[in-house]
Amino acid sequence: MGKWLGQSKNCDICQEGLHPFANKHWFVDGKTSIGSGPWALMCARCFEIYGTGLGTGKGQKYDADTMEKIEG
Repeated sequence: MGKWLGQSKNCDICQEGLHPFANKHWFVDGKTSIGSGPWALMCARCFEIYGTGLGTGKGQKYDADTMEKIEG
């Protein structure tokens, strides 16, 4: 499916590490609901607040431990 190859290990929104939230060990590279919808690297918590979904044109979900793409 693919693997996250980016350098950043922090959420673009809260600036925290791509930490687990509510036992969710994943992060999303995706479109946000902020303003005109810029893309961001989001921890699970910020994705639940600002994410617009997964799939083509929306975002991809990655396992925070293995960095493997798991959805989208």
